[in-house]
Order: sequence, then structure tokens, then C-alpha cells
Amino acid sequence: MTVSSRRSFVTGLATLAAIPLVPNVRARVPSSNEGVVRELYRVAESPNLDADRFVSLFVKDGYFLDVSSGQRWVGQEVREPVTGLISAYPDMHRELLKVYSDAGGAVIVELRLQGTHRGNLPLPDGVLRATGKTFDVACCDVWQLEDGKVTSFHCYNSLVAWLKG
Repeated sequence: MTVSSRRSFVTGLATLAAIPLVPNVRARVPSSNEGVVRELYRVAESPNLDADRFVSLFVKDGYFLDVSSGQRWVGQEVREPVTGLISAYPDMHRELLKVYSDAGGAVIVELRLQGTHRGNLPLPDGVLRATGKTFDVACCDVWQLEDGKVTSFHCYNSLVAWLKG
């Protein structure tokens, strides 16, 4: 190695040392998509639920899939599970534990669903009458967004654990 190439090598190392390290893949990527998802949770928990606001954050044919029950709501229907939950569980709370975002539009949220079953809950096979039981169930929500709007929302929860209370 010549003196000139050693200098280039040393200069290159010094340049690399001055560049801040890029966070690893597990690091949270700040995104406006995360802000949209946090707004959806805020709206869903508001005592005066604004279902129109909730729907407005989805694309026209965006959907909400409750994986445990297999129920799927598309477009304007995405208001139904939110309004149904607030009437069955007026104290419904979603405790957000961890939020992960990526540059591709995915937002994944680990959370706990908590509340008291004080109203009727519509289910695919009929209505579950209020039980008065409280629940605290782990959940994972997977959101996909495009241009600041939700294209899909998959809610992974244990309906059996939820209804057991």
C-alpha cells in the first residue's frame, strides 16, 4: 500500500466514523402513518364517538377485519364494530403498549383491550347480552396505510378470552 492509498484509507475510516449509525431494523420509524393510527384509537375511545371521523381515516374501500370472529367491514361499514363496542363496553380502553411503523405503510400495535360488558354485543351468531364482567385481553392490530389513509386493519385478539372476562 502506498502512502497515498493509506491516507485515502485512513481518510475513509475517519469519514465513516463521523457518520451517525443508522438504527437497526427494529427501531421505530417515525411516520405520519403512526399519527393516523393513534388518531383512530383516540377517536374510538372518545366519550362522544365520532364514527364519521373514524370512517374518514380509511380509503373508500378500506376494511376492518376482526380475525378472531372472521367478521369484515368495508367502507362505511367500518363504523359498525367501533359503535358496537362502545355501546357494549362504554368504558372500553385500548392500552397501547408498543407501536411499530415501517416506510412501507405498515403500523403494528401491541395493546391490551380493557372494559366492562355493560351493553348488548352483536356477534355473527346473535347478540350476547350484557354480563357485567370486566376483561383485560392482549391484542395485536396490524394497519396498512397508503397516502395517510387506512387500506386495511386486521385486529388479532382472543374473542374467547375476551368473552370469558
